[in-house]
Amino acid sequence: MGISLEDLAPAVPVVSIKVPESFNYGPTVLQPTHQEPLSRNPKTITQFPKTPTDSSTSNLLQLNLTGETQVFSKLLEHVPNRGLFDQADIDLIGLPYTQSIVDAMPNPDGTVPEKPPNIHFEPGLWMRVPQVEDMPELAASFCRIGSIPHGTTINAQGFRHAITSKDAPDIDPTDITPLLIEQVGIPPINEPHKTATELEIVDDPNTILRQANEGKDIIENTMSIVSTYAPPGAFGGGTSNIGFNIGSDERKKTGASREKKSGNANAVDVTAQYWVSKIRAEVELDPSMRVGQKVSPASQGPRDAVPEFYIDNEVEIPPCKKTVTVAYTQIQYSQMVMLDFNGIKWPHVTVATLAPIIDRKKPTLSSAMEYVKNSSI
Repeated sequence: MGISLEDLAPAVPVVSIKVPESFNYGPTVLQPTHQEPLSRNPKTITQFPKTPTDSSTSNLLQLNLTGETQVFSKLLEHVPNRGLFDQADIDLIGLPYTQSIVDAMPNPDGTVPEKPPNIHFEPGLWMRVPQVEDMPELAASFCRIGSIPHGTTINAQGFRHAITSKDAPDIDPTDITPLLIEQVGIPPINEPHKTATELEIVDDPNTILRQANEGKDIIENTMSIVSTYAPPGAFGGGTSNIGFNIGSDERKKTGASREKKSGNANAVDVTAQYWVSKIRAEVELDPSMRVGQKVSPASQGPRDAVPEFYIDNEVEIPPCKKTVTVAYTQIQYSQMVMLDFNGIKWPHVTVATLAPIIDRKKPTLSSAMEYVKNSSI
């Protein structure tokens, strides 16, 4: 039996920021090899949960198959920012969110891990900022403000208008090849034996997003981008890291320096692209179903993100099997974090496809059936 998304769904808080007791924050994405670390006098030897796939004596890139949950809390309205002198005040609005990700890699025998390790936890806010006409003159924007337990905070802004298009999103490739910083050499990338599908995903992680949309009836999608690097004509945003992540201390006789950007996985830039799609699907009802039961469209595979709906009192239980048409919102994203590590910029890419699941008896099946009536045919 394959691994389902329900098997991998981590438990996350709805409103209060309460970290699960078993949360271990996971390893950093980049780990020095346990066989021959580049440090002359390593004080911490990395212990790998799984045996590395080659005998490289340089850096190893850890790849994770993930399961993810994002929870959004109540809307924050009328967050006041005061203007100076004759400058008008502005009000921000936004949504708090909590993101939790587990390592969903199956065991060697294909079974589901009993306790998949949590590898990411991020409380944050999505905020909408209105246009400002003077001091400073800035277009309307939205921003994602997140805090990561490794010691990094981000403020990623989006000044470009979201773009809505018909049908499935057009998702461009992304690349995880490391970039050279100054005169430090890039370690060779020795790829173990992989299938053609695995190689395609390593070469372009966004392949996973395009595969997730195959066979779905996508009515429309809206694309938006946020980045910690402000575009020309704008400013603000950025990342902030604890001193250990920055990793340079010129007062000591070490090879690290600010000029060499010798970070310990120092997060310097974050860019995330989102596609919010409206999807039409069918749900089968039968006479045995009751109010309070959850139903879902048919899954297209063990890794397919399908929504859950709560059968409410507005739904008529049929006397015989019946198929009803629903519509739901799917969220996809591709995030690129540039990490300065040992003189090299390492692209840390995360991708996911998310569908709504039941929380506090929502979403209801009747609302999903009503939602599809407002869809374009």
